[in-house]
Amino acid sequence: MGPDASVAGRSAWDRRGSTLLAMVGVGIMVQTVIAVVWGAAPGSRRDAWPVALSLGLMLSLSSAGLLWAVWRARDMPTGLVLGLAIAAAGVLMRVPYFGAGPMLEDDHFRYLLDGAMVAHGLSPYAHAPEALLQGADGALAPLVGAGRAAITSINFPELRSMYPGGAQAAFALAHLVAPWSLDGLRVVFFGAEALAAVLIWRLLVSTGRSPLLVALVWCNPLMAFCLTGQAHADAVIALPILAALIAAHRRAAAMAGLGLGIAAGVKLWPILLAPLVARALWPDRRALAVFTLALGATTLALCAPLFWASLSAHAGLTAYAGGWSVNNAPYAWASYLFLQLVGPGTGEVLLRALVVLTAGAASLAVAARRPAGLEPLIARAAILAAALFYLSPAQFPWYAAWFLPLASASGAWPFVAASIGLPVYYLFFPLAAAGLRDLHGYGLAFLHLVPVLLVALLIRRSSAAGASA
Repeated sequence: MGPDASVAGRSAWDRRGSTLLAMVGVGIMVQTVIAVVWGAAPGSRRDAWPVALSLGLMLSLSSAGLLWAVWRARDMPTGLVLGLAIAAAGVLMRVPYFGAGPMLEDDHFRYLLDGAMVAHGLSPYAHAPEALLQGADGALAPLVGAGRAAITSINFPELRSMYPGGAQAAFALAHLVAPWSLDGLRVVFFGAEALAAVLIWRLLVSTGRSPLLVALVWCNPLMAFCLTGQAHADAVIALPILAALIAAHRRAAAMAGLGLGIAAGVKLWPILLAPLVARALWPDRRALAVFTLALGATTLALCAPLFWASLSAHAGLTAYAGGWSVNNAPYAWASYLFLQLVGPGTGEVLLRALVVLTAGAASLAVAARRPAGLEPLIARAAILAAALFYLSPAQFPWYAAWFLPLASASGAWPFVAASIGLPVYYLFFPLAAAGLRDLHGYGLAFLHLVPVLLVALLIRRSSAAGASA
């Protein structure tokens, strides 16, 4: 290579590296602004148009900028300085939230109650928050007294907890870190995010992909806001899933079963990854038996109390599974169609049964062939996790934590683009406050699919052009 080519290469590296650093810098600035401006704002502020629009635009545009910058830099060598800069940027994007308020959200109040109950040796499924406030005696009285402010703020207070044992363990740990404190949750969730990012980095290196792809999740503005800022429990799920997949690739069957069981204990859906993990262990019968026993025992220990509690009235899990839907326009269209064809009640039951059957079919489809290595194993897990998200009647932005880490680890660019469109969810609140809930549910909610479809189309056209060149 001549000196001119060498200079040109360094110049291109400088431009791409500088652009990437600039975009993560924008991400840090956006998170800081959000934490400062709305850190002390009541949750009702999200009903205001200026808040919803500015929040959605900041998260969407900064996510688009990050995706573009990482795409441009994907073939660039990753030096120590750039790697450390990305690691530091992810930390700096989350630091502003510590000490700040609830970030226009209220889910964490139930986490605080559940964590306190578990930490004190009590069942989080025994009482609805409403019942606790109406009368608590014995061991419950001092607990309710200490956490009354949080308990009175819980949404759907008539329902008992819907979170399995893995999530409950995280809530209890947060209570031990800082009782009744949002920052206690943030410490635990931040730690889970950071450990997952380390695993993704190592996966990218071991599979020959650019380690810079870890920025797609670790420096992702939407994930920083939803998982650390708003403290959603989905922050915990990537770590055990990644650990289970790595263990399966290494044929460590017991660890694979334990990891996947813990993941199912955080959110129930990872149990659908079991056929894929079992396929990776095939045809070792002993490994399959060990995996099945470890998965079954862990899942049973973490989920059986929730399932048992769901058999009685006022169960949160039953209410969620039977009626909640948001931010999913195709599901809303299908729900309306089933309503017209079958009638109310029965139509919704049939549609949700169809969703469950489709999810099961997807679980089996990705496991039809044995994955040839770690990279296809991660890629198929990403496809399944994304499919389950898009099948879910409720598509909250933080649910993208189901598949974004896997998509980043496998270079699934269309799925990563989901973080560009999902902030459209925040327009739901001012529309609902104005009595226009259906405008979002049947219309605007579709917009979060557009970036995913566009990126998939662009990559397909680019691949076709390259093949024909």
